[in-house]
Formats: sequence, C-alpha cells, structure tokens
Amino acid sequence: MNQSELFLVSPSEEYKDKILEFKEEFFESGDTLYGTENLQSTSHIEEWLLKVHNNQREETVEPGKAPSYEFMAIRECDGKLIGMINVRYNLKKEMYLYYGNIGYCVRKSERKKGYDAEMLRLALLEARKIGLDKVLLTVDSDNLASIATMKKNGAILENEVPYNGKITHRYWIKC
Repeated sequence: MNQSELFLVSPSEEYKDKILEFKEEFFESGDTLYGTENLQSTSHIEEWLLKVHNNQREETVEPGKAPSYEFMAIRECDGKLIGMINVRYNLKKEMYLYYGNIGYCVRKSERKKGYDAEMLRLALLEARKIGLDKVLLTVDSDNLASIATMKKNGAILENEVPYNGKITHRYWIKC
C-alpha cells in the first residue's frame, strides 16, 4: 500500500451512506466498532454526527469523556470508507489508564493490507496539529495485530495494567 492511498476526513452528512455500509459490515462480522464515538449504539446518523461534532470541544463533550476528533479513513482510488480513528485530548483518569489518546478500527474486508498502520500514521499528524507531542495507545495483550501496528509507528511499551479481566498494554508514540 502506498502512503498516499488513504486520507482522513471528518464525518459529515455527505458520507452518510458510506458510514451506514461500514457500520453494517461490522454488525455482520460480529466485530466491535472501536474508535467510532459509539457508532454501533446510534440508530440515526444525524444524531451520531452531532455527537461527533459536540465531542470536539471541552465545553460540549459528553460527561465523563475526553474531547476528541473523529476521522474516517477513505481510500483515494475508489472513495471507500476503510476505517475510523478517534484522536482524544485532555484525557480523564480512566481514559488515561485504559483507553489512551487514539482508538481505531478497520473494516474486516480491508484488514491485513497495512491500512491500520497508515491510519495511525495519519492520526499522529492530526494529534500534532491539536498540540499533542506524544500519544498514549492501549491494547489488550492478546491483540497482536494492533500491537504490531503500534510498533510500526514507533510505539514504546510503558507498562501493563489489569482491566476488565484482561491485561492492557500501554504504549507511547511520539507525534
């Protein structure tokens, strides 16, 4: 995959059909939509888009959540929505310990093609734009694919912590 094959864009009404198709593929495969501002629990895209917009600012973010920017990774050659990635800032305690600054997912039909590493690389550029010089990423210790993705982008393991009956790895990456 060429680095220029993907670009990040904020969700908008223009992408409604692509978002619904993306969400449906996750439901069909039984996967979890990480890093999508809880897209799986939203019945109306308009409500989700409003939540995404509101969660960008400290004044309007949902209680208990960190403000964040949601991005869709779009493949340039055909406009397909490949994945979503969320960049959080001003992390609250639980988010700092267990969730980190970035969460992401790639649709099942597009996995193992290097898109996750490229999405993370692009999100690191966005994190720098909002003033972050390093980001925290967390992952279950058995998620070897995500660990490899993080390491491709320079992640350094800080520690491991127990969370929800599993071990969570905490990695730092410079932006």
